[in-house]
Amino acid sequence: MSLFKNTTSRVLTIVLIFIALTILRLLWLSYFLPSSNQPVAHEGIFDIRHQQLPEDEVLHLNGEWLYYPDLVDPLTINDRTLTYSSSVNRTIPIKDAGKIAQSYGTYRLKIQLNTNAAKDNHYAIRIPAVSTASALYINGKLVGQSGKVASNPQSHKGQAAPYTVYFTNEQSEMDLVLHVSNFDTSESPTISKRVLFSSATAMIHHQQVTKLSLATISIMLIIFALFSILVFLFIYRKPIVLLFTVGFLLPLADELITFDRSILDWLHLEYAWSFKLSSVIYLGASFFFVQFMRVLLVKYRYAKCFQLFFHLYALGALLIVLLPIKWLYISNLLFFILYAASFLFVVAFALREYIENQTQSSVFIALTALSTTNGVIWGLIKSIYVFDIPVYPLDYLFIMLGFSSYWFKRFFENTEQIKDLVAKLQKDDELKDEFLSSSSQKLWDPMNKMITLGQSIYDNPNNKLVAEDQENLKFLIDIGRSMSFTLNDILDYTRLKEGNLHLHKKVISIQGAVYGVFDMLRFITNGKQIHMNSTIAQSFPTILADEKRLIQILFNLLHNAIKYTDAGSIEISAHIEKNMAVIHIHDTGLGMDDSIQSRLFSPYEQGNENDDGIGLGLLISKKLIELHGGTLKIHSIPNKGSDVYFTLPLAMENVKDQHNSLKHEITAVPAEEKILASITEKQFKILMVDDDLVNLTIMRSLFASTEYAVKTVTSSEMALAALKDNDWDLVIIDAMMPYISGYALIEMMREHYSLLELPILLLTARKYPEDVYIGFAHGANDYVTKPINALELKVRSRALIDLKYSIHQQLQLETAWLQAQIQPHFLFNTLNTIASLSTIDTDRMVNLLHHFGEYLHASFDVRNLQRVVPLKEELELVNSYLYIEQQRFGQLLHVEWDIDSPINIDIPPISIQNLVENAIRHGVLKQEKGGTVCIRIKDAPDFVAISVIDNGVGIDPTILHELQSGNDHKSTNSGIGIRNTDLRLKRIYGQRLHIESTLNKGTTISFRIPKN
Repeated sequence: MSLFKNTTSRVLTIVLIFIALTILRLLWLSYFLPSSNQPVAHEGIFDIRHQQLPEDEVLHLNGEWLYYPDLVDPLTINDRTLTYSSSVNRTIPIKDAGKIAQSYGTYRLKIQLNTNAAKDNHYAIRIPAVSTASALYINGKLVGQSGKVASNPQSHKGQAAPYTVYFTNEQSEMDLVLHVSNFDTSESPTISKRVLFSSATAMIHHQQVTKLSLATISIMLIIFALFSILVFLFIYRKPIVLLFTVGFLLPLADELITFDRSILDWLHLEYAWSFKLSSVIYLGASFFFVQFMRVLLVKYRYAKCFQLFFHLYALGALLIVLLPIKWLYISNLLFFILYAASFLFVVAFALREYIENQTQSSVFIALTALSTTNGVIWGLIKSIYVFDIPVYPLDYLFIMLGFSSYWFKRFFENTEQIKDLVAKLQKDDELKDEFLSSSSQKLWDPMNKMITLGQSIYDNPNNKLVAEDQENLKFLIDIGRSMSFTLNDILDYTRLKEGNLHLHKKVISIQGAVYGVFDMLRFITNGKQIHMNSTIAQSFPTILADEKRLIQILFNLLHNAIKYTDAGSIEISAHIEKNMAVIHIHDTGLGMDDSIQSRLFSPYEQGNENDDGIGLGLLISKKLIELHGGTLKIHSIPNKGSDVYFTLPLAMENVKDQHNSLKHEITAVPAEEKILASITEKQFKILMVDDDLVNLTIMRSLFASTEYAVKTVTSSEMALAALKDNDWDLVIIDAMMPYISGYALIEMMREHYSLLELPILLLTARKYPEDVYIGFAHGANDYVTKPINALELKVRSRALIDLKYSIHQQLQLETAWLQAQIQPHFLFNTLNTIASLSTIDTDRMVNLLHHFGEYLHASFDVRNLQRVVPLKEELELVNSYLYIEQQRFGQLLHVEWDIDSPINIDIPPISIQNLVENAIRHGVLKQEKGGTVCIRIKDAPDFVAISVIDNGVGIDPTILHELQSGNDHKSTNSGIGIRNTDLRLKRIYGQRLHIESTLNKGTTISFRIPKN
């Protein structure tokens, strides 16, 4: 009994809602109904002479119009001398279009006005859509048209759009002539809707009400579309909901085309295709309504009829595109049956679901279905009845209320379920964190012992492991270190959750941290074609952060970018926004979809199923950034890359001022150049490289000026320049430097100086094994962690300096060793030549003795122990040597000089002489006919180019490859002089000899001496 009552009450509710909707529609319609005393046209005359034209009402020009089965000229239509086909009376609007078989014709109506009306009254006439072209003439003048009327299909252009004309009439009679034609469809050119006539004021009011209603519908449908997007984002994440955005725009397009078909003109389509387009739009609107209701249904959404409707609508769309327009008019009945059947099924399902009370929200589905049904019924009446039913917005309003109420109800139901699940998950999460924290602490000690034991076995030179087992052991050690990263993440995450992690903030240069982490992670990019780059400007302000934690943040984020980028680039950029530094890390890797991004910051979540991490890196970075007062966000597109960006606070102005004052204070200290100028043999020269002026000041204060000459620089570029100016006993480098990190700087230094020639002490913010390993891998001799311990820094520095001096003597003797290259047979042959000349040509003997003395004096000059000597002195040595050789070999040796003058520059001693000697001994004198040696020195704006060119036998390709490889101990096939000269140029100027040689054609050896 209770079930019967519930069903009855629900049915009654449906009936009452439908009645209410119908009453509202009738009230709206009554507002536009004409009064009962409107005149009617009789035999082509509309007589309103005995009444005033109302200012608040639109008259319908219904009744008998004259029809001519031809396009009659409006100017000669009253000329009785012309012969026309006999006119007939046609009732407008025409209900039976089949009576007219002609494809074109003329309708005529005379309007007789009240003679007391003002002569300059403003009037308006609205012509409905005529199939398919029309042109209106008033008193013989063309005032409006739709399409192009013609008596042949070639000139005809269909449009079938309504239009309104406003005009002023000074006579008491109007002669309306309406030309019509239709060559597009099988229908006759008929007027099936009412022609409206009124004062301009009444017509404007009538049009404004209609346009306001249309605007209301348009706004509601646009809101529908936007609401669909919100539903997808927050309530029902199914792709079909997004289709509703398009689906709600289709009824909007249909309403606009129905109101004024001329809006299709901007597409420049023929009438047939514009008709097809409007038909497809209406078909699509109906299809989306069916799908829309299907999504709202709970019990019947998977009914088989929906699949059938889908195929029928798809077939209908195909027929609209393919069928000729005349067949489409014939098949309109089939489309109407499809629309009616699909609507009835959907409405029946919605009402049945409401009656059966499947869900509490089903009442809103019923409201939506009833509102739609009411609109469909009145649309059918509108297509049959000749009266123009005005645009009605209330149906759409009720549809919107039902739709939005349904989803809000669903949202609140989901919210309650989520609250219950959140409470349960929070409890489970606490238990999980406790378990992982305790487990990680227990695992740390045995894991560390395993790594240590494995490393000791791997490093033991007496182990008897085969190569494959050795590699496997190294792989196991690396796995253990990866596990240590994971355990560190778990412990850090636990500290963050408990609030036990504290920051030690200071002023930091973000550039230094970025480039330092770049070099820490380069070993991970092995095997991947990845280019890491930073575009952060050198003038970018400092930030206030914990240096150790900043490195950890950048390490985690860059490590994650490398992990998901197999090839491409990783770029870091920064800008300032609201007193915060915004740092972007952009990669061109795999990217992430919305699903992955939504859970990235959840603990123990990985972005990839094959990820061997534990999923805490991003979360820890986010928490550390938030502790600094910043935020972390990610924007990613699948297969295009990700943009991870976070904010950190800029250093306060007073801190910056403090730095500036420190900078001035440091400048006020006696300049390093003065100190270096006065150093004694007991002073040791130390170069300190750090972008933090405070650190430099503290470190310099630890070394007494009487024993140490300290120079401080704030960039790697300045350090490289300082290396060229002096020989240093020790270099202290901070790992985190901008643009060229400390790691990269060490690697660049090692290209010119060995571990014994130039000791390097690395300053690092972290003492994790991976940081220390990277420092030693790049070429550091030792390291000290920050914050710096004064005693540790001094002890380690002195130990490295003592190591430097233990081999200092060997470095000093390197240049002197070149003197030993004067072979005994060269001295013997020279003396023999002098003895021979004593009996032949004493003058030549005297000159030869003079040059021989100069050669010996220059070769054994103590200045050859210096780093560089003037070019003039080097050329004097070369000239003496060449004179001796020319005296010995006569016509076999020719010498050419090509030297710009004057050139004042210093070069390494015995450098050109070595190359000239090599050209003579191993080049021209290997040929029976001898050859030519050219010494060419050219002055350029930034450098001096020096070349030694010979046309001798050339260099064997194998030996040439060994020379160019830079391996100083690989072969003894070539002279030691070339290798030694190449090594000194590389050490002093950072560049090598350039050798070009072709067998049996000659050799060119050149190098450049920079001027700065």
